[in-house]
Amino acid sequence: MTTDLQGTGDPITLDPSGPSRIIGERINPSGRSRLLQALLDRNWEYAAGEARRQVEAGADVVDVNVGGKGVDEEKALPEVVRAVGEAVRVPLSVDTRLPTALEAALAICPGRPLVNSIGGEKKILAENLPIVAEHGVPVIALCMGAEGIPSSAEGRLRVAHQVLEAAVRAGIKEENVLFDPLVLTVGADDQAARIVLETIRRLREEFPQNSITGGASNVSFGMPARSLLNASFLTAASLLGMNIPITDPTKPELRFALRTADIFLGRDRKSRRYMQFYREEGARLQPGGRPEAGG
Repeated sequence: MTTDLQGTGDPITLDPSGPSRIIGERINPSGRSRLLQALLDRNWEYAAGEARRQVEAGADVVDVNVGGKGVDEEKALPEVVRAVGEAVRVPLSVDTRLPTALEAALAICPGRPLVNSIGGEKKILAENLPIVAEHGVPVIALCMGAEGIPSSAEGRLRVAHQVLEAAVRAGIKEENVLFDPLVLTVGADDQAARIVLETIRRLREEFPQNSITGGASNVSFGMPARSLLNASFLTAASLLGMNIPITDPTKPELRFALRTADIFLGRDRKSRRYMQFYREEGARLQPGGRPEAGG
């Protein structure tokens, strides 16, 4: 099964057996004080600029999240979705768990967006799933239930099944459900990456035709050399089945990690996408900004 998304430009297809795709993460005020201030000032153009930067860098989808301290999400989200939808042609990911904000944003969002996200809590399932079903759009299912994030891959798989079953009952097609295994930081738990990688492997085994996403940058919160950790995690996660991570496309080392995974999985015919990427970005990946010999 594949999942189709569309902005104001050409549609894109999410295919678990196809090349990796990127959901740009940068429109999220968590840890981004300048974006938060722009949202408080109703400076929607700041978010539109972040969207343009990400698409120029290679984002296939742009996530839009305005949940920050002091931000009126119900009013701000549709405004930012409108501004971003006019600024870029790629599909958007409407990132909220507040039903009123979700309804308002989907009402004006162009094309066929993605909804990020639905967890296993009864209130979220009851309030948000009908909105998603009414608009006929794909949704990300979090492996998180009423008691929070399970501490094992087995527990997260149980929640994934429960959320998928609830989504189908609500009228959402199975191919329109993506899974998020919930990436947590190794800075707080040295087993966090192992557990999420095992969850990704199990999700790919049990749901071979559904796409898998996740906030890949979460793995490095509080750690040094974050981009290097993120890049290593992205390659491992992609090899195990994560085909559309949420990450920062403006960092070439992260895009390099995904191009590498596509080669290792045999999804880059004659390594063409890798070589194109290297021609465009190779110098930025080498010490001193110089391509390595033979490049």
